[in-house]
Amino acid sequence: MSATNQGLIALTMEIEEKTKEIQELTEQLWRVARMATMGELAASVAHELNNPLATISLRLESLAGQIPPDDPKQRSLQIIAREIERMAALVNRLLDFSRRGHYHQSAVDICREVDYALELINHHFHKQGISIIKEYQPKLPSIYADCQGLQQVFINLFINASDAMPNGGVLTVRIYSSAEHIAIDIIDTGLGIQPNDLAKVMDPFFTTKPAGKGTGLGLSICRRIVEEHGGIITINSVIDRGTTVGIKLPLMEYGPALPNMDRVR
Repeated sequence: MSATNQGLIALTMEIEEKTKEIQELTEQLWRVARMATMGELAASVAHELNNPLATISLRLESLAGQIPPDDPKQRSLQIIAREIERMAALVNRLLDFSRRGHYHQSAVDICREVDYALELINHHFHKQGISIIKEYQPKLPSIYADCQGLQQVFINLFINASDAMPNGGVLTVRIYSSAEHIAIDIIDTGLGIQPNDLAKVMDPFFTTKPAGKGTGLGLSICRRIVEEHGGIITINSVIDRGTTVGIKLPLMEYGPALPNMDRVR
């Protein structure tokens, strides 16, 4: 093969590699821009809803106080109050989605944070017949992270796993380290995610849950928090076999130095 042909082949391979890099960067920039737009919309909607919800809640409380406790109408008022609470929770999720957190970083034992999140919803797992398997690598290094942000991520993911196993199952949490990251794998034996939905499950407002059960914001918030910590989150799933959510967070020396993160030593 002539030197000219070898040069052309090498140039072609380099062009293909650069084209792929440009495509990946373009996709990332498009996603960031879309998330920013969706965040602005979510904030606007949330603020518009907050005031009327507060007014309705106050009027309802006043009305309930005027009706005897044993009056059958109290049941209807309780239903309305519960629906107002559900709407208020949705508004809070919208606000969580719209604002970029100001994190307070400190050295974090990731196993301890995962255990704490599991403890918070352990009763729910037990009630649904879900057993938990922990596979923690011993003597894991610490990471710089915001505990509150990580708790939100883990609880969201554990609740999703629980919803995917309505008839019980097994939740495996695997934590281990690599050269530059700590990895957390959350594995359920649930219903799985349809292949056509898998690429969209972390998009804002996309949900596979029944109407009234999911907002489509939980995984979007998880991805935002993980990425703001300099990490990555992936989802793999097989129908009727389960889903694996993988998170990689950088070790201390590889962690991000972001302007919205205060380090506490």
